[in-house]
Amino acid sequence: MNCPPHTFSNDPPDTHRRKTVLFCQTCGRTAGIDDWPAQMDGDRTDRLDCPDCGTTVWRGLDADESDETTRVLTPTA
Repeated sequence: MNCPPHTFSNDPPDTHRRKTVLFCQTCGRTAGIDDWPAQMDGDRTDRLDCPDCGTTVWRGLDADESDETTRVLTPTA
């Protein structure tokens, strides 16, 4: 069985749509990453909380994990 050849679009990229979407596991809220209230720690984002139910949706790196030399690289593909 042969697969059809891939075709590529000649259309310009859509710069208005965002790929990054976060989901709240508790209440099901779905929104772009800029639509979540950020809890800041100085200049970096510490966590993102759901404005509907208050659940922490994303938590930043701990202070000891932010040093890239100590992080282990994980293959993604």
